[in-house]
Amino acid sequence: MKEKIKYLIVFIGILSINVIIGQNVVHYDLTVTDTIVNYSGKEKRAIAVNGQIPMPTLTFTEGDIAEIVVHNKLKESTSLHWHGVFVPNKYDGVPYLTQMPIEPNETFTYRFPIIQSGTHWYHSHSGLQEQLGMYGSMVLLKKKDDRTFRKEIDDLPEVPIVLSEWTDLKPENVHRMLHNANDWAAIKKGTVQSYSEAIKAGHFKTKLGNEMKRMLAMDLSDVYYDTFLINGKNESQLPQFKAGEKIHLRISNGGASSYFWLNYAGGKITVVANDGNDVEPVEVDRLIIGVSETYDVVVTIPDQNTAYEFLATPEDRTKSASIYLGSGIVQLQSRMPKLKYFEGMEMMNHMMNMDGSMDDMGMDMSLQQMDMNTVMYPEITGNPEGKINDKMNHSNDSITTNQDIVTLNYGMLKAPRPTILPINAPVRELRF
Repeated sequence: MKEKIKYLIVFIGILSINVIIGQNVVHYDLTVTDTIVNYSGKEKRAIAVNGQIPMPTLTFTEGDIAEIVVHNKLKESTSLHWHGVFVPNKYDGVPYLTQMPIEPNETFTYRFPIIQSGTHWYHSHSGLQEQLGMYGSMVLLKKKDDRTFRKEIDDLPEVPIVLSEWTDLKPENVHRMLHNANDWAAIKKGTVQSYSEAIKAGHFKTKLGNEMKRMLAMDLSDVYYDTFLINGKNESQLPQFKAGEKIHLRISNGGASSYFWLNYAGGKITVVANDGNDVEPVEVDRLIIGVSETYDVVVTIPDQNTAYEFLATPEDRTKSASIYLGSGIVQLQSRMPKLKYFEGMEMMNHMMNMDGSMDDMGMDMSLQQMDMNTVMYPEITGNPEGKINDKMNHSNDSITTNQDIVTLNYGMLKAPRPTILPINAPVRELRF
C-alpha cells in the first residue's frame, strides 16, 4: 500500500510539473530572410525577421519558459544572442563557442527559463548581421506579486523603443575603413579639423600642438551614418496618448557604434531603470545611452492636441531620429548645437604630455560624474556663433548658455531595495 501511495505521489508530481511548464511556455517563431530597404533614397540589402526591421519584440514574464524557434532562410549562417539575459550557456548564441551556427535552411530552437525581469534586447551574433537589421526588443515582465512594489510605474502603458543607425555602405567596408583611419567619415559629417578650419576657429596654435604630440583629430564618432532610426523609422508617431497620461518607454540602444542623447519636448524625463534593474526614480533634462545599454524612462503628455517629440541624437550631433507622442500640433525639441571640436582638441593637448604619456590632471571619472566632452558643448559653455533650433519650429535663434541642464550620470542611480549581501554568506574570491 505504501509503495502504491509513493508511486501515486510521484505520478501526481510529474503531472503537476508538466502542467505548470505547459502553461508557462511562451513560443515564438522567427524566420530570417534577406530583404531590400530604402532608408536614404537608395535601395540596399538588409536582413528582416518575420518580414520586419527591427526584429519582433519578444515579451515574457519572469517564471516563463521561453521557446524561440529560428528558421534560417538566408544563404548564410546566423544565430541569436540575448543581451543581458541569463541563459544556459548552450543557448547564449555565439557561433562556434556556445553553439554551432544555424546554417541556411536549418531550424534551431532556443529554450530557456526566464529568471529575471527588465528591459533587454537581442541581436544576431553572426558576422555583421546586426548592422543589417537583426536587432530587437526583449521585454521581461515582473511576476504579478512583484508588480505591486512599483505599481504606479509597472501599470503604465509601455512602448518598446529600439535605437539604431543605418549606413548604405556594406558593414564590411565600414570595418575596413576604420582600420585605415582615413578622413572619409569626417568629410561626410563636416567635422574635418584641418589647419584652415583651425585658423577660421582661432585655434591655429591648438592644431599645431595637436600635430606636435602626434594626436589624431578630435571626434566622438568614427563612422558616418546615412540615417538614424527609432523602431526602424527616422520619424514616427504614437497618437493614442492623451493629455496628463504617463508613458513608460523601454529604450534599448541597438546601434552598432552610436551613443545617443535622449531629450523630450514635453518636459522632464524620469529614469526608473537601467540595464534591466529598477532604480529610484530620478528626474533629468537629458541622458546619454551607450551602445547595448537600456534605460526605462517615464514621460508625461502635458497638453491636449499636441504631439511631443522624443528626440534621439547621436553623440556627434550630425543628425537625429524622432518619435512623436500624442496627436495634434507638433512640439519640437531643441536641436543640439554643433560640437566645438577645437576646444576638445585643446583639452586633450593639456592632458597629453610631449612624451606621449597622459596627465589626468587629477580628474575623477568614476560613475560618469564628470563628462570630459562638456568643454565641446555650446549649450553648457556658450558660443556666440552657435545656433540652435526653437522648440516650436526649425528657425534659428541664438543659443543661450545654460549651466542648469540636469544630465544623468551613474552616481545619480540608486537601488530601490537593499542590495547588501548577508554578512555570513559564503564568499568566493577570483584573482585576475
